[in-house]
Amino acid sequence: MPMNISTIEKSQAAPSGTGTELRAGRGAPKKRDISIDILRGIAVFTMIGANLAGPMLAAPPPYWFRLYGSFAAPTFILVAGMMMAFTSGTRHYGARHFLARGLMVMAVAAAIDLFVWNMVPFMSVDVLYLVGLALPLAYFFLRLKVPARWSVALAVFAAAPVLQKVFGYTDFPGEIHFLGQAPTVNHPTGVLQHWLVDGWFPVFPWLGFSLLGANLAARRWDRGHGSGPDRTELLAGLSLLAVGGTVWTLDPGAALMRDGYIELFYPPTLGYLATAAGVVIILLSLIDVRPSLAAFKPLQALGECALFMYALHLALIRYLIAPAFHKVGFQAFFWLYAALSLSLIASAYGLRTLRKAWPERPYFARFLMG
Repeated sequence: MPMNISTIEKSQAAPSGTGTELRAGRGAPKKRDISIDILRGIAVFTMIGANLAGPMLAAPPPYWFRLYGSFAAPTFILVAGMMMAFTSGTRHYGARHFLARGLMVMAVAAAIDLFVWNMVPFMSVDVLYLVGLALPLAYFFLRLKVPARWSVALAVFAAAPVLQKVFGYTDFPGEIHFLGQAPTVNHPTGVLQHWLVDGWFPVFPWLGFSLLGANLAARRWDRGHGSGPDRTELLAGLSLLAVGGTVWTLDPGAALMRDGYIELFYPPTLGYLATAAGVVIILLSLIDVRPSLAAFKPLQALGECALFMYALHLALIRYLIAPAFHKVGFQAFFWLYAALSLSLIASAYGLRTLRKAWPERPYFARFLMG
């Protein structure tokens, strides 16, 4: 879908309704913001490795690879928040649209639970559930004035370690499988707690990345994309990386490996959250320097159809790769990762061709294909 965004009215302007509103502005771009597609493609590419490692990579994984896989999810969620802000500003959709859109994303998440993982949906809170929930919430969030928006986003991040301390953090979110058996849970907690505190991607803190993305989108398209990196945002990203990295090093948290999944954010600590926000902001700033680089083209293709790629890579891992291979060493894993990534990039280019040849495709097909 074409990427233009309207500007956010300044908080000094006369508000409409409950706060600031999105409206068309001089800085609104008329073409896709390919930097955002590239950033989303990076999220998909690194997520492929992280999700492939769960069932395929023999323990212990290299620490650097655990670190590498730990920034895919925050990037994916943050970009989803940016896209919600774009759609709200340019299409002038109301709350019903974003509620419906969120329910559609959750339906895809439930289908993945059912047909890929063979488990009861809505229990352990995969990343798409969080994105689906964030869509309507972010719509109302954008109605707030600018200072309130930043305060809410920061509060969501800050609440996470407090809630983990008060309610505890399970080693594995409970699941009910139709086939096979879920891992043994040493400290089981309920479904509500999975959604709020200790599922795969609970509201606290992961909703904060979606809200951060919405705020960054307002700044980005107000100044007009394509104008190069924002120095203020780059400085903020570097500061977050420096401070967050220091705090995270001093207090890395438990860094659990849930069922073999390698990310270092089980549970997410404040140091990790600041580091991840800094990494994503810096990545976007670096891409903005020259988004037309040829090396970015495959990532751009992946980012144009991120939802489809997300579902496809999980299905391929579950039904094609996992039955053919057992836990493998890192060298063999690297080649599996490369082969799967190349296959998905080829599929992304194929989808791009199909989209051009089928411009009047139904709404649900546009939703899935990008």
